[in-house]
Amino acid sequence: MLNAIQTFFSTGSFIPHGHCYLWQPGLVGLHILADALIAIAYYSIPITLLYFVRQRRDLPFRWVFLLFGAFIVACGTTHLLEILTLWHPVYWLSGTIKMATAAISIITALELIPLMPKLLAIPSPVELERANRELEHEIVERKQIDAALRVSEARYRAIVEDQTELITRFEADGTLTFVNEAYCRYFGVSRETIIGSRYAPIVFEEDHEYVDHQVRSMNRDNPFVIIENRVIVDGAVRWTQWHNRMLFDKDGQFVEFQSVGRDITKIKETKAALRESQRFAQKIADTSPATIYVFDLVEQRNIYANHQLTQQLGYADGEIQPLAPAFPREILHPDDWATLAESVTLWQTVPDGEILHVERRLKACDGEWRYFQCQETVFARDPDGTPKQTLGVAVDVTPAKRFEELRQTQAQLQASLKEKEVLLKEIHHRVKNNLQIVYSLLRLQYRRVTDEKAASILLESQNRIKSIALVHEKLYRSDDLAHIDLSQYIPNLVSSLFSSYNTRSNAIQLKTDIERVLLDIDTAIPCGLIINELVSNALKYAFPAEQTGEIAIGLHTTIDRNLTLTISDNGIGIPPTFDLTKMDSLGLKLVNDLVHQLEGTIAMHGSHGTAFEITFSSNEVLCEV
Repeated sequence: MLNAIQTFFSTGSFIPHGHCYLWQPGLVGLHILADALIAIAYYSIPITLLYFVRQRRDLPFRWVFLLFGAFIVACGTTHLLEILTLWHPVYWLSGTIKMATAAISIITALELIPLMPKLLAIPSPVELERANRELEHEIVERKQIDAALRVSEARYRAIVEDQTELITRFEADGTLTFVNEAYCRYFGVSRETIIGSRYAPIVFEEDHEYVDHQVRSMNRDNPFVIIENRVIVDGAVRWTQWHNRMLFDKDGQFVEFQSVGRDITKIKETKAALRESQRFAQKIADTSPATIYVFDLVEQRNIYANHQLTQQLGYADGEIQPLAPAFPREILHPDDWATLAESVTLWQTVPDGEILHVERRLKACDGEWRYFQCQETVFARDPDGTPKQTLGVAVDVTPAKRFEELRQTQAQLQASLKEKEVLLKEIHHRVKNNLQIVYSLLRLQYRRVTDEKAASILLESQNRIKSIALVHEKLYRSDDLAHIDLSQYIPNLVSSLFSSYNTRSNAIQLKTDIERVLLDIDTAIPCGLIINELVSNALKYAFPAEQTGEIAIGLHTTIDRNLTLTISDNGIGIPPTFDLTKMDSLGLKLVNDLVHQLEGTIAMHGSHGTAFEITFSSNEVLCEV
């Protein structure tokens, strides 16, 4: 071993390398200077690399720098040995160093081959500069974003804190994690004392179960719920409304609840007052004697109707549906439905407050069409001002309508009756004229007859015809064509008889006591004939030899609404044996028949003259007190 080391450093029989340069000073100095400078450079480079590697501990591939440093040191050592061998030919040492340098060089070259792709992947300075610029730009943007986030956070916090709504966040067990300033002001608490406590104490006790149930009902599929509950504020109970929402993180895991609330006490009170007002209005509508309804002009149907409608039409509960889509068409008269559809256009021009009066017919439960007087006005409009609904009040005017129809019918009947009265008067007038002609003919015949008995018969016939004609004359001269006023008829009839028998006005006096009684023609004519016969007999037989006297005629109503006709005279009277029912006189037989026709009775008295009392009834008797 020692021999090998001695040989390694031995110069042996070798000659120095300077002999190759012929010991020329200039050439030897040039090689010495060149090798020395190279050695110095080679030794300084590894020192710099070592310093760089030690300072950059994050440097990738540090071992490459160390390998290059060893290679460069070895190269520098070979140059130092080149100077040494100029005078000392230790060529074994120089060769060994060169071999070591070669080994390090080979190792470095072999290590660089697989490392080259990795080294090529390292960005170039241009790329690094561009990346650096992009990084700087990103940093600027991130700073701007951070600044914007800080501003947004400040703005959000300001909004949340200045918000009038009550904003809070709480965990699943009700523990409050955040409240805004409005929440603190509303409940009169500080944020420090309320954070970390539960919201339960501020909830009205009776609403605890309801609030907890609503909160528990929220889940991932139903993360939002609105809760209205009462709370305790300064010892008073107030109503609040809370919009509750579940908050999730980016992984979809539940974090906490957020709730935004507001005081709705005034709204609740307003709604309660509105419900009371609506109940009051509904009570008024339900107790109103008139039908009240709201008609939708777009849907062409009623959207409200009080109970009075079905009651006025006589329908049972549930028999018709006043709010059904087909109502009121199912009970409205077809003609009125057509005009109702046309009125939709009319409503476009009707201002608010103006009332339209219309008449419509509705079918009652018995099928009768009943008349309703309706007053309608605009109740609601669309946003563009188009009338949408009308409010109406309907009153059943069927009785008045029927009365009006009856009045019109009566007017028509009166007109027709007037025509018939004129015709009837004309008939009575013609009958009277015809009877007058017959009377005149009998009168002419009477004047030409010389036989006293025949003349007497003709005169009696004349008077009978005269009494009948006088009835017709009274009728066509009277405003009442159905009745005869006996208070006028009897004096005229008797005066005519006095004239027929040429009775002296100072010989026989006429005394009458006649109530104003109206009889129909069927009763008046028999009465006239009875009076004619009995007065004629009195004029002919009661006062012989121009004896003076008095004939009295009375007509009165009895308590039982019968009529009593009395015809008497104070003449010579009649024998006691006189039997009215067995007389052969035509006139007295006629009197009996006429009394029987009147379903009456006749009584005769013969003391102090003659008196006939006839009692009969008539459904047509009209007495005027």
